[in-house]
This record gives sequence, C-alpha cells and structure tokens, in this order.
Amino acid sequence: MLKTTIFGLSALALMSLCTSGLAADFLADRHAANKVQCSGCHVETPPKLAVPTAQCQKCHGSYKDLAEKTKNLKPNPHYTHMLDQPCEECHRAHEPSVNMCASCHKLDIKVP
Repeated sequence: MLKTTIFGLSALALMSLCTSGLAADFLADRHAANKVQCSGCHVETPPKLAVPTAQCQKCHGSYKDLAEKTKNLKPNPHYTHMLDQPCEECHRAHEPSVNMCASCHKLDIKVP
C-alpha cells in the first residue's frame, strides 16, 4: 500500500513538473499573470468553453483597434480577407492557440 501511494504521488509530482512550463504558454495563464481574475473573462457561471468576442473586446478593443495594434506584422492577422472572426478561432485560453490562417496558407504566425 505504501509503495502504491509513493508511486502515485511521484507520478503526480512528475506530471505537475512536466506541465508547469507549458501552462505559461496558455492565454489564460498570461491573463492571470497580469492579475486578471477568471471572472474578468468568464461572466457566466459555470464558465462556457469559449469567451465571447465582445468580452475580449472590452479590454483589447475593436477589430479595427486590433488591426492597428498589429499593423507591423506581415501579414497582419487582424486585417484579413476572412473579415471579423471570433477571437477563439485562433486564441484558445486553456489550450494551445492555433494559426487559423495556416489551414489554407503557408504562414508561420505564432499565435499567443
């Protein structure tokens, strides 16, 4: 019994150690590091899987504002032929974000 308990605790500690570096890559963790509470994005209880774009825009601005902020990126991911996409198309809070543009184009854009 003691060996099983020690093994289980060791496995949990190892999993925590291995995933702790990855968690900083998640958008939710970066928000938390900037002292944004979960309720700053999730306004409903229980939280939904994706935060509505309108909620993101309360802090980050309109699509036009975002396109201006990222105007020096080539290509500008917020000024596209896809028009106004929901933020969660690329930005994932609790899992790795994705480069939606790469589903059609050969673009190496790092999505935070």
